[in-house]
Amino acid sequence: MSDKRAMGRSFTAASALAFILISATAAHADGCAAQISAYRRAHRLTAVRADARLDALARRQAEAMAKAEKVSHSVDGDFRVRVSRAHPRLAAENIAAGVLSCAEAIKEWDLSAGHRENLQMVGAHRVGVASVGKPSSPYRKFWAMIITD
Repeated sequence: MSDKRAMGRSFTAASALAFILISATAAHADGCAAQISAYRRAHRLTAVRADARLDALARRQAEAMAKAEKVSHSVDGDFRVRVSRAHPRLAAENIAAGVLSCAEAIKEWDLSAGHRENLQMVGAHRVGVASVGKPSSPYRKFWAMIITD
């Protein structure tokens, strides 16, 4: 087999893997958005839908926290500046670390008055959620959720 054909197959395999990873990430975000919607409906609030732009902003925040091994709203810059790209009137962010599932993150946020207020934001319709694993960190996984109107 020629090197050119082998390279083409490697590129195709790499492209397929990237597609699978992106699809898995999108499915994860959609699943977490559904769990947040169920939480909101249980509190007599409107459901939210997954938003790709907010997912990307949340992923960037989770990645920045994982890289810095720091749980902070400002590790990737000022929240208001970051979220302004999505043009919301209302916006809030929840972050977490050390929990391994979306359900655990929601439970942690529900136990905190400020995070619970964000989950229960009146007028919210869109949400972006991301988690980034970092096995070498004591936290193991970093989470970010952005909820907007």
